[in-house]
Amino acid sequence: MAFIVNSAPGAGLRFEASQTFDGPKDALEHAVGLSRRGMRAIRIKDIESGVVFDERGLRQHMNELKSKAEHKAE
Repeated sequence: MAFIVNSAPGAGLRFEASQTFDGPKDALEHAVGLSRRGMRAIRIKDIESGVVFDERGLRQHMNELKSKAEHKAE
């Protein structure tokens, strides 16, 4: 799975180019870093499925995947 992270700058900030990550955890960490630097409208796209998440949505998605994996292991 690969994820692209995009963001829109806040007032007076330069645009951050999108970056691609192999997994959701790395993408989320990058998005959190952008948020801390004042970037707004951060979006994370799952390239495989085409689904676009914000930070909260990706966290929920990761928890759902973890839960499904735990149920499969049982």
